[in-house]
Amino acid sequence: MKTTFLLLIATIASAALPRSTAPQPGPTLEAPPGWSDLKAEGKLRDGAIILKGPESASFIVKRAPDAPLDNPAGVRGFLNDVLGGVREASKQDYRGSNRVETRVFRNGLTAQLLKAQLNGEDRLVLALFSAAGGTHLAVLSSRAPEAMLPALLGNIQLGKLEGAIQSSGVARSLDGQFEIAVGGGLRGRALLDAEVARGFVLAIQGSGSEVLFQKLAEADATKPAEQAAIVREMAAASADVAPSKAAEVKAAPTAAGPIGVYSWAPALANDKLSVGYLPWGYWGYQVFGRGPSADELTVGVLAALKAGPRAVPGLLANTPQIPISREIPQRRLYQGAGALVFLAVAMLVCSRSRKSANLPG
Repeated sequence: MKTTFLLLIATIASAALPRSTAPQPGPTLEAPPGWSDLKAEGKLRDGAIILKGPESASFIVKRAPDAPLDNPAGVRGFLNDVLGGVREASKQDYRGSNRVETRVFRNGLTAQLLKAQLNGEDRLVLALFSAAGGTHLAVLSSRAPEAMLPALLGNIQLGKLEGAIQSSGVARSLDGQFEIAVGGGLRGRALLDAEVARGFVLAIQGSGSEVLFQKLAEADATKPAEQAAIVREMAAASADVAPSKAAEVKAAPTAAGPIGVYSWAPALANDKLSVGYLPWGYWGYQVFGRGPSADELTVGVLAALKAGPRAVPGLLANTPQIPISREIPQRRLYQGAGALVFLAVAMLVCSRSRKSANLPG
């Protein structure tokens, strides 16, 4: 009985990549109609996703911890090495284009793709992407691989590892409204379950500091004229200092168009606590930061923030401007208490991250 192409791919991936010594969180995918999940059936185990489709089609995803995802030349070399292994093991003359394409799918997955042909027709796609704090290799064999990519890569559930660090690629908010390129001193952090439950949608680290974005429902958003004063009061309350000790409110523009405001106050151990507000369409985001460079990180992250796949250009264009005001609306000071609750969690996270050397110096 001939070995199926799927088994060949699984063999190649197993030989080329180290096996995990313990189960790790990873991406998952419900088999599309007409496909079967060999991993769920217990036929093959050495892979995060192992699917068999009609007409000998196959799709396998496996961890690739040594793949250089942040190096374009390294990605091309890695994928070409995998393609060479496929060609040798299958005894089929697969030929790659030697051009790596970056594709963003509807689930937020950003993949580096290398396509290959057999007898002049597209038959194979190799992909590298980041998920659950690690890099993964995907191999798709199909008579129509381009048509299958959205149904497969576009429906992968990325999974998550609490606190996992993303050092390259694009970090995207959970609601898909905005994103930021990480690398070069910036890192994304997978949110904790407790943070997600409180409405946080993105965490970015850099320069020993961390900034988190908390989405506010339309009903919770305050009037634009009040926001500048509120963020200064919240910064002061978070650091337990007098409002006069908090920095004057400043504007922080974004690459996406909306302009946020922020303030910061000194805290213990030479830390700074920053609080900001980012208007976005008809709602907004509270922005919290902690660390020795929390103020600078807040400005830098906002400056690099771009619209995500779910952002609506028309709404962004109509985002209101936040006037700078020194008056503090006393009726909204309860928000400072919410910031203190957050900062208790953030303090623990930052402390744990520093001990693990997760934060760049």
